[in-house]
Amino acid sequence: MHGQQVEGRVAGKRVPRTRGGGIVALIGLTICGCAAHRPLQVPVAQAAVVVSGTAREALPNDYLRVSFLPADVKVTSLGRPGALRAFVTATPLYAPPLKLADLPAYSGLVNNDANVLVAMRCRPPQPEKVDAVLASWPNVFAAIQRDVPVDATACNGQPPDPATQMACYARAFSDPPSAAVPASLAHAFSYAGALYDGQPQHTALANWLQSNYGIFPAFAGTGYSVKDSYYLDKQPMTAQQILAKSVSSEYVLKNVSLADAGCRCISVASYTGRSADPLDPNFIEQAGGAGECKAVPKLQTGRKK
Repeated sequence: MHGQQVEGRVAGKRVPRTRGGGIVALIGLTICGCAAHRPLQVPVAQAAVVVSGTAREALPNDYLRVSFLPADVKVTSLGRPGALRAFVTATPLYAPPLKLADLPAYSGLVNNDANVLVAMRCRPPQPEKVDAVLASWPNVFAAIQRDVPVDATACNGQPPDPATQMACYARAFSDPPSAAVPASLAHAFSYAGALYDGQPQHTALANWLQSNYGIFPAFAGTGYSVKDSYYLDKQPMTAQQILAKSVSSEYVLKNVSLADAGCRCISVASYTGRSADPLDPNFIEQAGGAGECKAVPKLQTGRKK
């Protein structure tokens, strides 16, 4: 009968054999490869906690970015023209792939069926060119000082331009070690939170962050995007909700060209059922243009590597 098993032998051990003659693979079994006489290693998937922890403590250098744009917008860089930085997430967090309808929410976005989907998977060949950092407030303040270098004397008075003001504000931030986690976090968040206190001088800095870094009031600064935060201005969240929805790690990279960021990019016009199809990073890599966005008619599942 089809599928019935009998016994065979591999390396002197009894193992199940199908009627068709194929040896049934056993998890953890090492088989000798006849050609190279080397053991064939069965790949073992990492635990989700290891994948998540590695993506935060060491930069993954494998990033995913999704946007929904009008059809006439040509994408040649990570972020919008003129911006200093762009947000991305870690590709390893999205395997197996999610439906397009579900994925954007984890980065604080929403699916837009009317616009063109632009999705890129980026593996920078020279990581120093993108200067990636986990998107925490301490890292953002440090990145601003690299992106907008100013002499210490420039901060003695009141600089006239918002860029220098923001650089001086970042320069004044300190991050001393603490034995109490709430106290350490409160120090960082109270300093960052002042940017959104409504004071005119701080509002100008918040606007600069929005234009140059893509940092909106929904930015947590914990290194996590806040899921479902796209409509935060209309649907405010409590601290408990924000913490519970902090799921997907996010990073800010320099807004370099797609080529310098090592991006493969696809653009997918709207079609019936697009939101129900998978947004597979492997498909982006296999079907996307190298250093440019290539139009593809439909989302598909990529070939397994």
